[in-house]
Amino acid sequence: MFNELRDIFHILESLSSARIEGNHTTLADYVESKLEDQTQPSDQIAEIKNIENAMKYIEDVIKPGDAITEHLIRELHAITVNNLIREGDKTPGAYRPGPVRISGAEHLPPLASDVPFYMEELVSFVNKDNPSKYDLMKVALAHHRFGWIHPFGNGNGRVVRLFTYALLIKYGFNVTTGGGILNPTAVICNDRNKYYEMLAIADKGDADSLEQWCTYVLEGILTELKKIDQLNEYDWLKKKILLPALQIAIERQRVTDLEAQIIRHGIENPEFKASDLDHIFTDMTKPQRTYQIRKLNEAKLIQPITVGARSYYICFLYNSLFRGVIDCLRKEGFISKPLEG
Repeated sequence: MFNELRDIFHILESLSSARIEGNHTTLADYVESKLEDQTQPSDQIAEIKNIENAMKYIEDVIKPGDAITEHLIRELHAITVNNLIREGDKTPGAYRPGPVRISGAEHLPPLASDVPFYMEELVSFVNKDNPSKYDLMKVALAHHRFGWIHPFGNGNGRVVRLFTYALLIKYGFNVTTGGGILNPTAVICNDRNKYYEMLAIADKGDADSLEQWCTYVLEGILTELKKIDQLNEYDWLKKKILLPALQIAIERQRVTDLEAQIIRHGIENPEFKASDLDHIFTDMTKPQRTYQIRKLNEAKLIQPITVGARSYYICFLYNSLFRGVIDCLRKEGFISKPLEG
């Protein structure tokens, strides 16, 4: 169940990161694209899916304590711009061959010939063995430095936020456990203008300016962690998100009475067997019960705990509960207004 929460927050992170760069897809647009399982998504939807894929790649290849490499960073860029028209790049996975400008910024990134030196320096900085109390400060400084270098022809904003996600995992912040729902862009998406304002301050490069930037990032991370702590408490999750989402599905007639009873049982009992549903399957033959379980499975409302297992858990991703879960997360303040368009 927490893995599904992680996937939802990956959606929010990916959508936020794309919208910061000018993508106009709203959360409602993207939710519908997921439910419809579009085979030929628009360029803007594909851009968001690429970011999701890059986040999954990070989780596959980076573990706490692992080194961050330039190869990883270039691979993130290649995934991020893959097959895009508007937000693609002529040299996916390669540093820029020429000069670039940052729209709306006074800072002029270094010459292309200097990018390899600065990137080697940055990677060395994040991999240096410092006391752990400095890790979040290093995350903030590395985020700014990456943007200052602007190593790629396009996609730098999306990649720097992925780079930041990788750093959080590297430094052992629990972004891949307990649901894995700490997302860097949540720190900045609430106020895009403030984000760019603080980056411009950090561009000055003096100690006071960099301290202001670090304080901004760390305060944002602290705010997000406090919210996420609630989601990691199952009783809170059940009361504030899951049961209200079920009620929304009932009111919108997206589930039958029988499905609602089974889902409610699964929410109250996160792991259950078909035999635990005898009080619901009254007057049903065994084949009829088997049919109902198979029907719920095919509708992605329940899944076996493991492949072939006879114990199940309730699902809420890309099914009749999905819209309701999004609505409840919005009500509890987990979805920023910019995502709504």
